[in-house]
Amino acid sequence: MSKNLNLEPIDPKVAKAMVVAYAKEGTTYDKSYTKAVWFPAEQILEIAKSMTEGKYDGLRIYFAQYLNEGLEGVPESYAGRNTLLLVPTIPGLGNGGNGEEDHKDDLENIENRGTACPDMCEGTSL
Repeated sequence: MSKNLNLEPIDPKVAKAMVVAYAKEGTTYDKSYTKAVWFPAEQILEIAKSMTEGKYDGLRIYFAQYLNEGLEGVPESYAGRNTLLLVPTIPGLGNGGNGEEDHKDDLENIENRGTACPDMCEGTSL
């Protein structure tokens, strides 16, 4: 895995701002184009390990957009570009219709830090 990758969870306030930015201009702003986001196996397996241990019941993937400020260790060229946020979920109290959530986001473990194409497009086939 890249030693430059910061795997610290993303602050929930920053994550929410990223999701709002995507909803506002993620499909209309020319600079926001992102073809793909690559996540290292180590990161995916760590999330999967937490699921097999029973801590999480699933994974919610949010569409988001990098902000001009905020995420330490993210290349400046990513500002304004679309990305994905990986948010594990914990079982909720709901039973599918009573107004309570079935799967609640674990806001302490919002992850991203994937490698975006463009800039890093080697190996893409689609």
